[in-house]
Amino acid sequence: LYYFYIMSDRNFTKSKLPSYGTLSSKGVIVNPRERNGQQQLSITSQNLPFEERAAQHEGYVSLPGFSDDEDDEEERDYHTLLNEYIITTPFILLALISFIILLHSFSEDGTIHYEWDIFLLGVTGWCAVFFVRKPIFFTFSKLISLKVSLSSILTLLFIGFIEEIVRMGWLHRFEDDDEAFLTAYWLGLGWAAAEAVYFIIQNFIELSWYKDDETGGGVRYAEEREELEEILGRPLTKVSAWWGVMWRFSWIMIHIGFSCWIAFNHILVFPAALIHGLLLVIWGYCLPVFGIPATSYGTLLVTLSVFLIGLALFGQIV
Repeated sequence: LYYFYIMSDRNFTKSKLPSYGTLSSKGVIVNPRERNGQQQLSITSQNLPFEERAAQHEGYVSLPGFSDDEDDEEERDYHTLLNEYIITTPFILLALISFIILLHSFSEDGTIHYEWDIFLLGVTGWCAVFFVRKPIFFTFSKLISLKVSLSSILTLLFIGFIEEIVRMGWLHRFEDDDEAFLTAYWLGLGWAAAEAVYFIIQNFIELSWYKDDETGGGVRYAEEREELEEILGRPLTKVSAWWGVMWRFSWIMIHIGFSCWIAFNHILVFPAALIHGLLLVIWGYCLPVFGIPATSYGTLLVTLSVFLIGLALFGQIV
């Protein structure tokens, strides 16, 4: 998760900063103290098992037909999950490599034209958007004085818009009319690569919060774990690391797809921004409601559609 802490004046001098929101590797902001107008769980309820805390929080109630109880993962210990992360990390990198190899099928002579400068440009684009997320949230929550939950939703929607505007700016400045498709493809690939690297690093950071369970000291990162479970709707130890491979595959496709959309016609930045923002809101507020399987497969279908439409716009598929 991308954690950022917004301090109120009365808490400014406290040694422990109050958390007003979290932002995941997909751009997801979560507010442990206020979600859907509810206050933060009491100290007593925080000490209960996750399932009992979930029963007290209406945000965890799955909609009819979307409950993932039957697909609930078996809880893993720290070392088992660590091994899963180590095994799945190369598959995330292979997903990126597979999209480079895919360029063979789009080349008339069967060769790959590497555009590493555009790839690095995509990396800088993702980093630029990443660093403006905290100021955006601060603007909505403090300067405009909106509730934290509303500020988070508006921030997610606005981030989707800003990300596509930055993407359009990069394409407008560096796009080559003779190689518009390649420029868009490599820009999206670099964008996705930066996000994937951060996702891998953050996976191991989040997993370290559960390491103390092995020695009976699991309260050390209680607040961080609480926020993470708010996002997932279950403890991290009940989420297979293989879901992360699907998530990365999906977001590689959406970054390449949206880059192709905008490179084809800049007016398409508006539907791209809307879809992107809505996906961020769904992952930020609906994951515990719909469940990980339904949300993941639904996202995969949307991102695959975005990717195929992007290829079709440039005549790469018919």
